[in-house]
Amino acid sequence: MDVSAYLVHAATRQMAESDAIEEQFAEVDALIARAERAAGGLPAEPAPEPAGELTEQERREVEEALGLVHGRDRQGRRPGHTA
Repeated sequence: MDVSAYLVHAATRQMAESDAIEEQFAEVDALIARAERAAGGLPAEPAPEPAGELTEQERREVEEALGLVHGRDRQGRRPGHTA
């Protein structure tokens, strides 16, 4: 098989696979489209209230959560965080 024939075969196969995938998910796509149309008539979500200052307990909880995500160095500090 020469390069041109291989490329034609590969492109044809890819198009057939794409068509099969589109057919398989046609119901899901239709469901999403209906949900998006229905959601278009809903009122906009109100803007969140601005956050006030954190309490000391909330600040400690945030620091603890960030430590779990980012880890801590040998001195117990988060990398890139000044004491």
